[in-house]
Amino acid sequence: MELARGVARNDDACVAAFFRAYHAGVYRYMLCLTNNFEDAEDLAQDSLLQAKTHIRSYRGESGLKTWVHRVAYHTFTHWSRKRKPRGDLSPHIAVTGEPFGQIDTTQALLLALSQLTPELVQPLVLLEINDLSVDEIGRILDIPSGMVKSRLSTARLRLRRHLGESPC
Repeated sequence: MELARGVARNDDACVAAFFRAYHAGVYRYMLCLTNNFEDAEDLAQDSLLQAKTHIRSYRGESGLKTWVHRVAYHTFTHWSRKRKPRGDLSPHIAVTGEPFGQIDTTQALLLALSQLTPELVQPLVLLEINDLSVDEIGRILDIPSGMVKSRLSTARLRLRRHLGESPC
């Protein structure tokens, strides 16, 4: 809560700490949703600027991380309604073989995620990459925890199918 108060006061150190604390997580979230580096960076910056601008509306009922991701979710949904796709990651990551196996795996995962609907990708990314709880994800997406669990289960099953893994 103290960080939010400092950002609301426009304290330079608090604003810098706020951006450092949340940029990477919001960027990863956006990258998985957009499958595009430039869009992800733009949306992460827009999300954090929106959060900074509206920090006074943060009431502390949930964690600041949850609230920031809620702002990011709204930024993404607004953007996705009016977007013009830029293309996928494939031209940016075209390196194969050792020691680039991790890049191949990342590319395969991002491609598989791009095959899922945003309703399935969002809870999966928030849980697995941004380390949020099911309850926090429910608050961010404004859905019940049971629906979050259902979407996670469906997303994992479809990801396994896309990646050619056994569903068991």
